[in-house]
Amino acid sequence: MTSEQTPPKGWRPTGFQIAASLASLALAVILLGLLLPKAAGAGWGDAWDVLTGLSAWDIVVMTGLWALGLWLYTFVYTASLPGLGHAQALNLNLTGSLVSNLLPFGGAAGVANTYGLTFSWGFGGVATSLMILVSGLANLLIRIVLPMVGLLALMTSDAQLPEGANGVVESTLLVLVLVAILVFLMLVSSTVAGWLGALADIVWRWFARLLRRPPPAPRFKAAAQRMQLDAVGILRTGWYRIAFGMVAYYASELALFAWALNSLGAPIGIAETTAAFALSRVLTSVVVTPSGVGISEAGTAGLLVLFGTPPAVAAAAVLILHFYTYLIEIPAGLVGWGWVLAMRKRWSRSEVSA
Repeated sequence: MTSEQTPPKGWRPTGFQIAASLASLALAVILLGLLLPKAAGAGWGDAWDVLTGLSAWDIVVMTGLWALGLWLYTFVYTASLPGLGHAQALNLNLTGSLVSNLLPFGGAAGVANTYGLTFSWGFGGVATSLMILVSGLANLLIRIVLPMVGLLALMTSDAQLPEGANGVVESTLLVLVLVAILVFLMLVSSTVAGWLGALADIVWRWFARLLRRPPPAPRFKAAAQRMQLDAVGILRTGWYRIAFGMVAYYASELALFAWALNSLGAPIGIAETTAAFALSRVLTSVVVTPSGVGISEAGTAGLLVLFGTPPAVAAAAVLILHFYTYLIEIPAGLVGWGWVLAMRKRWSRSEVSA
C-alpha cells in the first residue's frame, strides 16, 4: 500500500465532544417530549390512541417503503465509488446513519467510518475521498431542492396561509432556485467554481476585518476549482445514477409519510403532505441535536396542524416518520456492523484499487 493509499488516522472524540454529545442527546429527548405535544396541541396519550388504529398491513407497507428507500440510496454510493457493491453501499449507509443519529456533530465520525469500511474492502484513499466529496455535494444539492419542492407544493395547495405569507414563500423560492442553479453550475464549470470560491474569499476577508483579525490568505477559490475538477470525472459518468438514487430515496420516504397520514385519517392532500415532508427533512440538518430530533418533529407537526390536520393525527404521523427515519436506523446500524464483520472475508480484495 502506497502512502497515497494509507488510511487516515481514525477519528477519536475528545472529552468535550463526548460531553457535548451526551448533552445533545438529553436535549433531543427533552425537546421531543416537550415541543412536539405543544406544537401539535395534543398529548402523548392522544397520539398513542391514534397510532393503535394502524393495521398490520399499514406497518408492513411502511416498513417495506423504508427498506426500499435504503436500497435505492445505494445507487448514490455505487455510482460515486466504482466497484462498490450494493450490499457494501447498504452497510455504509446503515453504519453511517448509526453514527450520525447518535452524535450531534457526527460528520467526522461518519467520515472515519466510511474510510474504515472502504479500506477494509480494498479501496484506496483517492477513490474513497472522491466518493465522500461527490455524495456530499449531491446531498447538499438535494437539501436545496427539497425546500423548493415543498414551497412549490405549498403554492399549489389549498392551504390557507397567514396574510403576507405568499410573498415570503415566493421570494424564498426564488432565492432557493438561484442557489440551486449556482451549485449546479459550480459542479459542471471550473470557471463558475472559481468565481464562487473568489466570492467566498472576499466574504471571509470581510469577516476577518469585522472581527479585527489579520486578513486570511485566499484559499476558497483554489479549493473550489480543485473540488470541481476532482468531482467532474465521476459526475460525467455516474450523475444519472446518483440523481436517481437521491430522488428515489426521498420519494420512498415521502410515500411512507403519505401512507401514514392517509392511514391515520389526515384530511390533507399530496401537496400539503409534500410541503410538510420537505420541512421535516430540512430541519433534520439542525445540528443542535442529532439529526435535528425534537426540532424537526415539532416544526412538521405544527405545519400539519396549520394545514387542518387534527392535532393527535399530526403528532402520530410525525412520530411514525421519526421512527422510520431515525429510531429504526440505530438497531439497523448495529445489524449492519454485524453484517460487515460476518462478510469481511468475502468482501476483502487481494488487490487494492485507488
